[in-house]
Amino acid sequence: MNNFIKFSHYSSLYLEFKKHELKISTLDKYTNIVKDRINPYFGDTDITTIKPSDLKRWLYDISDVGNKSKRSYLSIVSGILQEALYDEVLEKNVCRMVRLPKYDTPKIKPFTADEVLKIMSLADNDNYRFYLAFAFYTGMRSGEIIGLKKLDINFDSNIIRVERTRSRFGESTPKTRYSIREIPIIELLKPYIQELYNKHDNEYLFITQYKKPYRDTHTFVECHWKPSLKELNIDYRRPYNARHTYATNMLYNNLVTPVQLAQLLGHANTQMVYDVYVNYLDTFNNDFDRSISIYK
Repeated sequence: MNNFIKFSHYSSLYLEFKKHELKISTLDKYTNIVKDRINPYFGDTDITTIKPSDLKRWLYDISDVGNKSKRSYLSIVSGILQEALYDEVLEKNVCRMVRLPKYDTPKIKPFTADEVLKIMSLADNDNYRFYLAFAFYTGMRSGEIIGLKKLDINFDSNIIRVERTRSRFGESTPKTRYSIREIPIIELLKPYIQELYNKHDNEYLFITQYKKPYRDTHTFVECHWKPSLKELNIDYRRPYNARHTYATNMLYNNLVTPVQLAQLLGHANTQMVYDVYVNYLDTFNNDFDRSISIYK
């Protein structure tokens, strides 16, 4: 007869092992999910008695998050059960018998060109103004922007080298290895970079009033981004939407191919470009040139 082994024993082991595999920010996310979402339901349960129906009931009882989050939760449970499987405590991973909740990628809503110009013109704080310029003219992620150093800017070749990101967990490499990349400095962006570059002697481009690099973009969001959208009567979207806006406009105006855009955004391949951005562009049927001759 098997000894009683709590699920929480293996959830602790799982997180312990993940310390050596995940970034601090991702580990923190996984830890909170285990602590707040998984262990309260399965923690004191004998891990050998968990059935597919238990997992389904647990997922169905979660009503305050969408299917994307539920898929993440189930993936973590699967990882925990897998550790027990490796130890031969389990004969199979029952998570693999549970269908993942269907998740449809949400439709993005980029800013219009007019909205971008209004948001930019309303920026009354220098660092925030520079931040917006990088966001709308490079498609860089927020953490990548505040992680930029002067050595990352090459004015001779007009290139920005993206090599790091910053967050409340400190400084680290970008999201994936493909996120380490080079981005051309377009003419619209160059004056902003030159002004910011010459503004101070710090190694980081973006520094606070205390001459330190930004820990995160919380100040930009709360003190500038949210109030400006409200003042302009523009529907709220996260600052990350600036990345979506850059991507869709680069494609829509035929400035890059999907392959080139994937490289600029730091994606491993074009799947994200086709799943998110190209599908968005498909809605522009009103602009389709109906006078074309397909077979000449």
